[in-house]
Amino acid sequence: MELFPYEEFRPYQREIYEKTYTTLLTGGTLLINAPTGLGKTAAVISAAAKYILETGGVVHYTVRTRTELEPPVRELANIMRRGVELDYVVIKSRQDMCCYQQLKKLDYLEFLAECNLLKSMDKCVYYPPRDVSIPLKNVSAYIKFLCTAYSCPYEYAKARLNRAKLIISTYYYILGREHIDLKDRAVIIDEAHSIFDAVIHLYTVKVSETDVKSAYREAKKYGFLEEASKIYALLTFIRKMSGVVDLGDLLGIVEDLDLENAIWEIIKKKTDEKINPYTPLILLRELKNALKSRIKYFSEIRGEDATKVLVLQPLDPTSLVKEKLKEAKSVIYISGTLPISLFSTTLGLIKYSHIDISFSEYIPRQNYLSIVDLGVTTKFTERSEDMYVKIAQRIADIINISPGGVLAVFPSYEVLKGVRKYLSISIPHWYEGSQEVDLHNLPDRFFIGAVARGRYAEGVEYVRDGKNLLSTVAVVGVPYPEPSPYLEKRVESLRPRLGEKAWNSVYLYYAIIAVRQAIGRLFRGPGDRGVLIFLDRRYAEPDIWSSLSDILSGSLIVNELGEAKENIIHFFTSVLKVAK
Repeated sequence: MELFPYEEFRPYQREIYEKTYTTLLTGGTLLINAPTGLGKTAAVISAAAKYILETGGVVHYTVRTRTELEPPVRELANIMRRGVELDYVVIKSRQDMCCYQQLKKLDYLEFLAECNLLKSMDKCVYYPPRDVSIPLKNVSAYIKFLCTAYSCPYEYAKARLNRAKLIISTYYYILGREHIDLKDRAVIIDEAHSIFDAVIHLYTVKVSETDVKSAYREAKKYGFLEEASKIYALLTFIRKMSGVVDLGDLLGIVEDLDLENAIWEIIKKKTDEKINPYTPLILLRELKNALKSRIKYFSEIRGEDATKVLVLQPLDPTSLVKEKLKEAKSVIYISGTLPISLFSTTLGLIKYSHIDISFSEYIPRQNYLSIVDLGVTTKFTERSEDMYVKIAQRIADIINISPGGVLAVFPSYEVLKGVRKYLSISIPHWYEGSQEVDLHNLPDRFFIGAVARGRYAEGVEYVRDGKNLLSTVAVVGVPYPEPSPYLEKRVESLRPRLGEKAWNSVYLYYAIIAVRQAIGRLFRGPGDRGVLIFLDRRYAEPDIWSSLSDILSGSLIVNELGEAKENIIHFFTSVLKVAK
């Protein structure tokens, strides 16, 4: 039976399908970089289904966020509508799958406590889960069907994790703290460019001064006076310290805390009182466990006065990824913005296969005009009011020339604010951080000032009736993450393994992904057309140029954007003629 759910393959889809199937069959590592709109998900899911049906193997397909579950579930549903039978399961966080809408408004730890309370008192009408057959359409329909059948969607999915042949989940179920046996299993990681950030998020521990104060009061209230005094020592430490703190000092404060007994007794008493059994001591247990684990952490205290927060972040997310995936039979990383060379170097991959479909292969060169302006930069040492004025003048010119929407992506809020005060815009306009953009009611011409890695520069579409409303994307500066003690420590931790490449694996990696994500707002498919403008001379430097060569090759290199004005006008005139 033909498993591919469409009449024919789009360009490059067959290559992805066949290479994915071969890797699943023989094992190993495959990196796939292919632009958005090409149909990666359909090709990969089809190959996974073929592999499962022919070999009986198990495939775990994982995505970063709950919204990213929809594409693989949708493609699986398309395959199953062709008469294919697959033993599958879809799972995300317990709270997201809960049938009680009012519980979704609680903080996550409070939700868990309330969930456990309802189950222990036999008051959850959806627990234990019922074994039902589910027609697959999309994630929300999957959950709604189970709720209608009075079967807890989370518990239903969890019970099937070890016997399903195809698992579609968020990253947590592969990369989280809990151990999962991946021996002889295949793992497909979607949006792989974000895997390091995702792992950092999953393993980060945050405990606020307010949390510690609440834990102290609760320990005291329920008679755990010795624990209360030790918790107060932690509270004093957080109040007195700021910035980077020593892990040994922290561990010395919390390692003798008898939290298990205190948590057990407090939960029991609260359950007897029929109140939410959550206790902030659970957060302190998480902190203690992190400090005592083998994971190398960076710790600092952020904020001031009563808003202080103790933060632990893993120093080497790459080692956590490798540890989690080391027993998998095969691992396939897929993304629309995966810098293959930087990614493989950072992860320490030596032997792997790859498919790297460049921007210029997918988008015809005549469909875009790219310009590098050498006359400006947002380099930290050269930021000034005069530089902000120059950038603002260029953006104003871009807006005046462009026939459609203009998206300007800034490296930080600081630069955005610096430039914004010199902009006077007559068309409808919005700035990230101060105004909400109604993406469903954008006019034909508009301007959005966005921030790299923000909500308007990644994962959003500016589309109406299938047509992209953007005509121009201007990348202002190079969107390196702002230097911080944490990032510098990460570079330092990578240096023994990567040497001079350590800095690129942290800073350049994030910058290149941010640029490609910004460009992806304008180019969602080979039929899109527009202008790409890079407002920073550093785009002409070797490291950045080589990392973006598929986009930058053939660019106009100018000292001032005005030099390219006639080229831009001619390009848009040609585009409008083609459209007519």
